[in-house]
Amino acid sequence: MTHERPLSPFVCPRCRVALSVAPERLDCPACRTVYPVEDGVADFSGGVWFDEFSGPGELSAAQRLGLENEVAGTVARIRDFYGPLLSRQAGGGRPLRVLDSGCGNGLSIDLLADLGIEAWGNDLSRLRRWQWRERRRRERLAVADTRRLPFPDGYFDAVVSSGVIEHVGVAERGGEEYAVEPLPDRDGARIGFLRELLRVTADAGTLYLDFPNGAFPIDFWHGTRPGGARLHSPAEGFLPTLGEIRKYVGSIGDYRVRPLSPHGRLRMKQVGRHWFGRLFRLPVAALLALMSVPGFRWLAGGPLNPYLVLRIEKRSGAT
Repeated sequence: MTHERPLSPFVCPRCRVALSVAPERLDCPACRTVYPVEDGVADFSGGVWFDEFSGPGELSAAQRLGLENEVAGTVARIRDFYGPLLSRQAGGGRPLRVLDSGCGNGLSIDLLADLGIEAWGNDLSRLRRWQWRERRRRERLAVADTRRLPFPDGYFDAVVSSGVIEHVGVAERGGEEYAVEPLPDRDGARIGFLRELLRVTADAGTLYLDFPNGAFPIDFWHGTRPGGARLHSPAEGFLPTLGEIRKYVGSIGDYRVRPLSPHGRLRMKQVGRHWFGRLFRLPVAALLALMSVPGFRWLAGGPLNPYLVLRIEKRSGAT
């Protein structure tokens, strides 16, 4: 049995024309592209995904455990950091409108909605598409590439992108040893990624980026073991630094990029399962708390901070 999909802000990612709503699909009146809707989720992928996934039967026990742990991580990300941060941001007499780009399991959309926020999410993954069947707000999830978002210009008061930009413009290899190398157009790809996120952010809105700090010599998030320590060089070309993000954003427009303390965002639970995590967890927590104190906030953008959280806003008077 089909049903009418509620009106939505979706536009064609090719020509940015408002889409016509029909049962189980969205139609572009300009380029005639048809975007299917299944289980309430609109699919703008065109059949191009960044992963392969045919069903839950192919998931190993370790992968299932990882997905379960990810739920707790999503809850903590919203409850301890972005929920309070976004709730303080005015919505202009209406619910705050937020995009979680690269939203993964999509749970953040339900959690933000519970806080009275009009939240939307996108990801380009078959696995994530399968997970979204469990979400209550499936109509606010889109299978879409962040570089071609199906939303109008300036639609969101705030955009959040967690742990995504470091994967743009690089080639990664798993196996017994993790390896990564930048692609020839890494910088161009990252600028295009940021340009699209800023396009859908309102002029008075905010883009929040968070990711491991390339200036910090240890990477706890990418490797063969969850929370394992991976030594890396800033010349590796994988994890961005504050200076690189400022350079990228500066090529797009007149924006201010300010680092925030990751206190509340960075919990280091998986790292804490290793001896070095147990040894340094309390000192790191104290350091992150210090980064929230006036006079010490500059530490949030430097090499002592393992995880960057950046607030990006258009400068006053900039067009």
